[in-house]
Amino acid sequence: MLKKDSILSFVIKQVLNLKIKEFGKMLKLNLDSQNKTIEIEVMLLGEKEPIKVNVGNYEIIKEGEKFYLIAKDITTSREWINIMAKNYLENQKIEIPSKLAKTLKIIV
Repeated sequence: MLKKDSILSFVIKQVLNLKIKEFGKMLKLNLDSQNKTIEIEVMLLGEKEPIKVNVGNYEIIKEGEKFYLIAKDITTSREWINIMAKNYLENQKIEIPSKLAKTLKIIV
């Protein structure tokens, strides 16, 4: 599992950094592929301390030649972000760029 977790961690970290680069930077990412959980620490612009994000369940799916990340059961250390996550992120397909998807083909 260690190799799979490190590959998935690399891909997910790259995808999420691309998505949040306008308003912050990911500091840490811990992924457990066996339990399908992700713990993230993010420093958002204007914040004094990092935001903690827990994904209680995730899924990597393939549709045609494209891969997607679907995050479920998202909780954070900020109540207002919890509300946004529930309304705009949970169960949404986040496309994994094709150059990173090539890496996923090894393990998915």
